[in-house]
Amino acid sequence: KGEVKKLLKIDNDDEINQIGIAGIEQAKDSREQGDNQIAVYYCEGSIVKSPIRGILLGDAGIVSDDVCKDLEALAKDDDVKAVVIRINSGGGDAYASELIWHQIMQLKKKKPVVVSMGGMAASGGYYMSCAANWIVAEPTTLTGSIGIFGTFPDASVLMTDKLGFKYDAVKTNKHADMSLFAEARPFSGDELALLQKYINNGYSLFRQRVADGRKMKVEEVERI
Repeated sequence: KGEVKKLLKIDNDDEINQIGIAGIEQAKDSREQGDNQIAVYYCEGSIVKSPIRGILLGDAGIVSDDVCKDLEALAKDDDVKAVVIRINSGGGDAYASELIWHQIMQLKKKKPVVVSMGGMAASGGYYMSCAANWIVAEPTTLTGSIGIFGTFPDASVLMTDKLGFKYDAVKTNKHADMSLFAEARPFSGDELALLQKYINNGYSLFRQRVADGRKMKVEEVERI
């Protein structure tokens, strides 16, 4: 206990205020709602735009549609004076992360927002975090990973060579059948260049969000 008291900067003779599990449960059950509350909002799992449910998957972790509604409600709640967002996520959908970032920015206009990072707040998890007024990370938190990527399956060999499917296309412009890539054909060089441009734009936006949120220049973020 002596070492703990040193870290708490209290005298050796002073008692450490402690509470056990039973006390926490009792406090949780009997607490009175006042008009000076700090809300703690938990975000855990992969970041997605809409729920992905299944027998094995269960409910998706961080669903941007739901999170944005909840944060909007917290912004409107006059009894809530500040919001702590507890994040434990390795990232996910870039667009969903951008939507949550935007909602946190709106919330920050009304009251302070603190992000508490769990074991991981990386990629999209950091995207969400960088909008906060203050970030608290644990010594073991895995964070950063400022970047995005896209993966595009090519099932054309399976569908054509293995299963014998044949495809014909009638289209109104050069890239109108890009949506058929997974079954009919791989991407062309021009189409891959368009997708690379889309990824680059997303990365550029992510860096800008980080730079603005942490009061840095984009070049400083890029060096990191």
